[in-house]
Amino acid sequence: MVARRHKKKSAKHRNRGSSHDSIANKIIHEIINAKYDITENEANLVKDALNYSTETKTMTSLMKKDLESVTSSIFKSRRKLIEKKVSVDILKASIREKKDIVKKASSYVSHMKTKLTNEKIQMLNTQKDLLEITKAIDDITKVTSKLSDADADAATYGLKASLIAKEANSKKAEVQYNSTEKLANQAANRHEDAVKALEKLERSFAHESSNLKIITDNMKDAFDTLTNTYNDVKDLSLSLLDEAFVPEKSSQSADTLSAQ
Repeated sequence: MVARRHKKKSAKHRNRGSSHDSIANKIIHEIINAKYDITENEANLVKDALNYSTETKTMTSLMKKDLESVTSSIFKSRRKLIEKKVSVDILKASIREKKDIVKKASSYVSHMKTKLTNEKIQMLNTQKDLLEITKAIDDITKVTSKLSDADADAATYGLKASLIAKEANSKKAEVQYNSTEKLANQAANRHEDAVKALEKLERSFAHESSNLKIITDNMKDAFDTLTNTYNDVKDLSLSLLDEAFVPEKSSQSADTLSAQ
């Protein structure tokens, strides 16, 4: 049976938005106008077949889109979980690096404290020497007070020369101590900042790790539920479609019994 094709391809595009009944009615109209030897009942059967075919395609198309949407969400969730794991791993690596920094800073602080203690002792010793020489000069000056100025100066000449050197050493030791004290304080501040940063990272890591565990467990439960639900829906769908033909099977069984 050859049907006449009077419509151009453009007509197909113009009617794409028509309803299922309109499409079926148009096809039936063309069949009847072609004067095919077809009854009204047969025309209705063709119409039903066309409508059911379109409905089936629409239904399966929607099911496919829904499945694609769920599949896309599954992969998106997996990517987000992987990104979360990477973020936690980065935090873990940052903690290791920060611990090394804190360890080095702590060692440097200990070194600076030891150095500062030694330099303080050295500064105090130079100050003590300076006081002893100053006192010795004063004592000698008192003893030689009745002597001539020349004899008095001669008696303290060596000590006064030593006094100048001791004053220079004392000043140098004081400057060195103050400089080291400043460096030690800066080192202690850096160490304190590093410890605070480490503690902040550890709190963040603990929080993110806890969230990651919860999310991982939730994802596992979700995937298990999705798998089980999908299997249940699949089995139910196949069962419903199979049960739709129960009357036919019952009729066939009855015919078989009658034949026996």
